[in-house]
Amino acid sequence: MAPTSSASKTNQHRYLIAYLLDSLEIGDKFQPSALHITILPWFALETDEGPFLTWFYDHFDRVPAFNAEVGTRKLFGPDKDVPVSLMEPERKFMQLHLLALSWFGKVGARWAEKDPYVGNDYIPHVAQRRGFVLNEGDILPISSLTLFKAARREDQIRRVAAKAVLKQG
Repeated sequence: MAPTSSASKTNQHRYLIAYLLDSLEIGDKFQPSALHITILPWFALETDEGPFLTWFYDHFDRVPAFNAEVGTRKLFGPDKDVPVSLMEPERKFMQLHLLALSWFGKVGARWAEKDPYVGNDYIPHVAQRRGFVLNEGDILPISSLTLFKAARREDQIRRVAAKAVLKQG
């Protein structure tokens, strides 16, 4: 079956689901250094973006909002040189992660990076950046999830493709 024009357009992009600490709206652009907590790492869609966007809103708009606490600092990465803060409650982030994984194969998605940290390898965290300090015990209101979209050619610009507002208690 020949790809639709929408599917052809998705082949030019990769996607990521995360909580973005800055409040941005659909269509806003930002740099990769924007602070975020990844829910699902970079992936590619091999089908039309429409069914995924429908699924994204249908499921994440129903998830209850919650408060997260900045936890202990660790060093991540292959060389253990990336400072991060772990996020709690890990169980709530894992539920979001597993929900995102549940649609993965159903909408024609594949990983856009080698060896993504998913399933049992997923650890909710936020990277520390110069000029912006998160301290242990800080509380972050997890009230929305953002779908990032970036060109596969890696122009360093990310765009907000969708934003689900979590259900308020």
